[in-house]
Amino acid sequence: MSERLPVVVIAGGGFAGLSAAKELRKAPVQVLLIDRTNHHLFQPLLYQVATSLLTPGQIASPLREIVRNQRNTTVLMGDVMGVDKDRKLIFANDTDRQRVPLPLGRR
Repeated sequence: MSERLPVVVIAGGGFAGLSAAKELRKAPVQVLLIDRTNHHLFQPLLYQVATSLLTPGQIASPLREIVRNQRNTTVLMGDVMGVDKDRKLIFANDTDRQRVPLPLGRR
């Protein structure tokens, strides 16, 4: 039986979350990136979209596309609502389910 890798959970796909995921791309861990949206938005340029200088696609990128070459990274849509460190669970909400338990680590 193969040994399971430690899981690193990143709550949020903003600049810090994406930077952390990218830094862990070659680490011997499984990365779980959880964000409520499926895209990364560069908010400082929103005003240029509002004035029609840029299109929305020029300031937003799908999270899965950003980390598509990282075999150790999985992207889930949802909000992290809690952590049970003793049971090694993360609880997340998505659009139609509340407090879904996500098992982490060794069992």
